[in-house]
Amino acid sequence: MLGLASLRVAPRPFPWAGLADRLASPKWMVAFFVLTAAAALAVAHDVADATTVMPVPFAVFTVNLAAAIAARPALRTNVPLLLFHVALLVLVALFGLARLTYFEGATAVSSGTRFDGSLAKDERGPLHRDRLDELRFANEGFTENFPQRGRYLATYNRVRWWDADGGSHVAEIGDDRPLLIAGYRLYTSRHRGFSPAFLWRPNVGDEDLGTVQLTDTRLGDFAPVNEWQIPGGPKVWAMVDLRDGQDPAPGTRRANLGSERLDHVLVLRVGDRRHELRPGDSITLPEGVLTYVRLDSWMSYRIIHDPTKPWLVATVLVAILSLLWFYARRFRGREFRE
Repeated sequence: MLGLASLRVAPRPFPWAGLADRLASPKWMVAFFVLTAAAALAVAHDVADATTVMPVPFAVFTVNLAAAIAARPALRTNVPLLLFHVALLVLVALFGLARLTYFEGATAVSSGTRFDGSLAKDERGPLHRDRLDELRFANEGFTENFPQRGRYLATYNRVRWWDADGGSHVAEIGDDRPLLIAGYRLYTSRHRGFSPAFLWRPNVGDEDLGTVQLTDTRLGDFAPVNEWQIPGGPKVWAMVDLRDGQDPAPGTRRANLGSERLDHVLVLRVGDRRHELRPGDSITLPEGVLTYVRLDSWMSYRIIHDPTKPWLVATVLVAILSLLWFYARRFRGREFRE
C-alpha cells in the first residue's frame, strides 16, 4: 500500500501546450537568423525599407521566445532565468516599437537665424507623431576647438530655444551634448559652411535681407559655392574666394569658421558677367540692387526622436542584473536542473 507522502500529482499541461512546444523549436531560431540576413541584404541594396522587412524576422524571434518560456518548465520556475528571457522578449518588442515611432532628420541653419521647419533629411516610422512645429530654436554661432593631437574636432554651438510658453533659453550643444526640445534631441553635425548675407532692394517692392548657404567646407579643396534665384530677379552663382584659407594652429579655437575676420572676396556670376565683392559692395541689376552685407556661417544639425530609449536602457539593465543573479545562484550551488 502506498503512503500518502509518496503520492505525486502530475502537473496538467496548459492549453495549446503542443503548439507552444512546436513553436519553441530551435528551427525557428535558425529561421530568424536566415530572415534577418535576407532583410539586411535587401536594406543594404535598397531593395526594401528596413521598417517594412525587419518586423518579419523579429516577429519570428518574439513568437519563438514566448513559446519557449511557456513550454519550458526550466524557464518558468527559475526566477532569474525567467526575468532574463522576459527582458529579452520586451527588448525585441521595444526595438520593433522604436522602428515604428522613430524620427531622424537633418537641417542647416545660418548664424543669427531661426529654424524654419525645412529639412535636408527626413526619415520616420509610420507611427511617429510629428511635433516639429514645437521645435523652435536659433543658431547663435559655433566654436571649433582644434586639438593638439589627433583629428577629432570638438565643436560646440550656442543655440537659443523657446519652450511651449514662449520662454527663451540658451544652451550650448555638440555632437556629444544634445538639447532636448519637445521630445527631440538636437545635435550638431560635422557639416558646416559659409553663409553670405545679402540685402536685396528691388525696383518694385520691399527690400529683403537674407542668407545663402554655400557648400560644405569639409568637402576638401573645393571652394564653397552655390546658385540661387533672387526673388523677382535673376539666378546668381556665388563662390567664396579665400585669400587666407589656413586652418588655425593646433590647440587654438575658431568661431564661425573665422568668417568675421577672414580675408576673402565673394565672386558672383550673373548671366555672363562676373563680379568680385567685399562686404559693403553692391551690384546694380535690371531688377534692383544687390548688396553683399557680410560673411556668416551655417551649421548642420541632427534631429533625433526615439521615445523608447529610456525603456530600452532599463530593459537592458534588468537583463544584465537577472543574468548576474542566475550565475550567482549557480556559484552558490543553487543551480537549477530540469
